[in-house]
Amino acid sequence: MKVFGYKKASEDLMELKEVSFQCNIIELDKIIEFLQHIKHEHGKVGLKSEICHSHFRDWDDKWTQDSTDIIVVTNSNN
Repeated sequence: MKVFGYKKASEDLMELKEVSFQCNIIELDKIIEFLQHIKHEHGKVGLKSEICHSHFRDWDDKWTQDSTDIIVVTNSNN
């Protein structure tokens, strides 16, 4: 697994050494629900596509522009 991110107001993608989530229990439950949903959906794609990706912002109807997006990319070749 690799984790990538951007500095605020930057377009320079960088590999991260560590990821921290600062959230409450309700937000943590929402992240877990999102990841379970993505696991199921990406599992259905399987070998039909080399790479599949999903955005938290597309999944969560309460997501706002000032919120952080979580993007999950799965690669069927790995």
